[in-house]
Amino acid sequence: MTFRALTDSTHRPRGVPALFAALGLTMTAAVGCSAPAGTDEPQDRTVRVALVDAAPPSLPLLAEKNGDFTEQGLDVSISSQPSTHITTFAASLGWEYDIAWGTPADVIAAASQGQDITVIAGAYVDSEERQQGQMYAAASGTVDSRTDLRGKRMAVPSLSGTLFLAVLTSLNRAGVDVDDVRLVEVPFSGMLGQLDSGRVDAIATVQPYLGTVEAAGHRPLGDPFLSIDSPAVAGMWIAEREWAEENPETVAAFVAALDSADWWASSHEQEARAFLSSALEMPRRMAATAPLPDWDTSISPEALTPWIEAVAASGQVHGTLPKAEDLVSAPDKQ
Repeated sequence: MTFRALTDSTHRPRGVPALFAALGLTMTAAVGCSAPAGTDEPQDRTVRVALVDAAPPSLPLLAEKNGDFTEQGLDVSISSQPSTHITTFAASLGWEYDIAWGTPADVIAAASQGQDITVIAGAYVDSEERQQGQMYAAASGTVDSRTDLRGKRMAVPSLSGTLFLAVLTSLNRAGVDVDDVRLVEVPFSGMLGQLDSGRVDAIATVQPYLGTVEAAGHRPLGDPFLSIDSPAVAGMWIAEREWAEENPETVAAFVAALDSADWWASSHEQEARAFLSSALEMPRRMAATAPLPDWDTSISPEALTPWIEAVAASGQVHGTLPKAEDLVSAPDKQ
């Protein structure tokens, strides 16, 4: 099953072209419920969305605030969960949620465990220009590069997931055996204190914490996500395959609403920051300095291939890994 073209497989341009694309889809989707080609069944315009309380997955919140889903003829309900409580929403797709936030490592792991999910759109990318992750060494320590991490303690938010996979890949590519680094679990909110006190020698963290860590004088060691790919697709939107195949126009309308919200945020950055600060309960100072995520709904099998290769190299997932072309819903070329 293929979906109507939403974006090219390359990085989606911002500004007026994206707005035109969103408006074009709005006109076709606003007609209301319609049936998939060759059937008489109306498509479901009620969409249950699951995401975590963080900036990268927050674009649906902006789309809801601005009425973009309504303009697309969708009735969207959003469930926002603490990121510390959620590993993956994949198991809940099809009965509790229709569309959910996913990260590469978790999506690949879920597919390898037999969950029939499909990636319907990208969510955001990590790039040299807009880094969303970083490893830091303590300002008062002896770590000057990743190779100096041998025999040191490094804080990570968990011993699984996408950031952990990126850290493993980054260490391996620096020639560091991960068994030579003591990786310890520390919540993002507690990492700076651990680094300041010398309880750990380094940390791996994400926005919006980067600014406060750098302000404290700690030294960056590199963005681990960019060890996977540059730019790297670091988040995506997923759905149960059967539901997505039965509701292609609903999927197209959902992604068009995200594109419209993205365009609005790029031209109303301060308003977007203020909204996200309130919606995500982020400290105002943190929200004011952290760059907005580089939201991007484009996706291609090529974007997921480096992640699948990294999962295979890490040995974290047991079972048959999915092929990128089977995991990503390919858009029609129009």
